[in-house]
Amino acid sequence: MSGTPPDIRQYLAWNKDQRIDAAICKILTTHDHFDMKPFFRWKLKILPIMVAWFKRAQEAGLEQSLESRKLSSMYDFVRSMPILVCKEKTRRRSRKRRLDGEAKL
Repeated sequence: MSGTPPDIRQYLAWNKDQRIDAAICKILTTHDHFDMKPFFRWKLKILPIMVAWFKRAQEAGLEQSLESRKLSSMYDFVRSMPILVCKEKTRRRSRKRRLDGEAKL
């Protein structure tokens, strides 16, 4: 193992450690910025999954700059689909008004 590069040794150590998710560690170490374009085909359905993934990484205590990466990814996602985000917000607002009106009856 002495000829193994340090980054590969770190990856192997993560594989052995049962307390952390090795895949998340490797992804965060390898990618500084996440390209959200491949996920656009799922529209807003992927947004809660993405948030849950970042939460899981944060709970594992993997990285300090995780919050800024999470916000950056969410911004990129929402910026590319402003119409979908606005429609969803409007739909929720009208549903809430309708439910509030039924509660008063």
